[in-house]
Amino acid sequence: MKHLPTVMLGAAFAMVVGLFTASPASAAVSSTYDRVTDAQALVARKAIESTLEKYKDDNTSVNVYTVDELNTYVETGVYIQIIRDRDKCQFTPDIEDRARIVGMPAFEFVWGDMLVSGICVQRDTELGLDYLQKSVDHAYAPAMIRLAEYYEQGHLLPRNKDKAVTLMRAAAALGSKTARLQWADMLVRGLGAPAYYEEAFSWLYHSIYFSEYERAKSAFLQREMRKMMPANIVARAMSDGYYNM
Repeated sequence: MKHLPTVMLGAAFAMVVGLFTASPASAAVSSTYDRVTDAQALVARKAIESTLEKYKDDNTSVNVYTVDELNTYVETGVYIQIIRDRDKCQFTPDIEDRARIVGMPAFEFVWGDMLVSGICVQRDTELGLDYLQKSVDHAYAPAMIRLAEYYEQGHLLPRNKDKAVTLMRAAAALGSKTARLQWADMLVRGLGAPAYYEEAFSWLYHSIYFSEYERAKSAFLQREMRKMMPANIVARAMSDGYYNM
């Protein structure tokens, strides 16, 4: 699949910078435990790195999640089953450290979701939303999708369709195929503006899906969006030239 231009990625990130200044998630005050000095952060990073090296050098069966592994688990929606059911929550402290101290977006997302859902830890919705917002601030598409869903549904956050639309479009612009399906679905359901139709259709048309469900949903959404645009606009959106603009 072709990569989106740097300008488009920058624009997508700009969509969400400052968007949530007054939102509950960003307004959440970090706990005392959440505040660390630069010196403490440096010590913690070195400790985490040395632990990772020890696991690798000892060739032990115990393992922590790499960023690539966690991203894969998130993209396929199995991270909770892996963390809670397969690994019995034993790597929860590492997830927290890499979210809280190191600030890795994938770990911020997973740690936030664990807190919101009470998975392997005591439920703390406010702190969980704060970590999801941190992940959004680091331009992590799955976190944008999650908060977009919350804002559209009015679940855990005040219902705000404008924020839901902005977040989902940003996630789609970053290349998330899941977001592209959900963004097109939003438009078909009447959310968003007609000015977005051509762009969203092009993103969806040029995305390759592997599961039977995703292929079927993509085909359905493309059929519905074709009805919403003139034939010449559809043809232009399907061209590689438009996609690479």
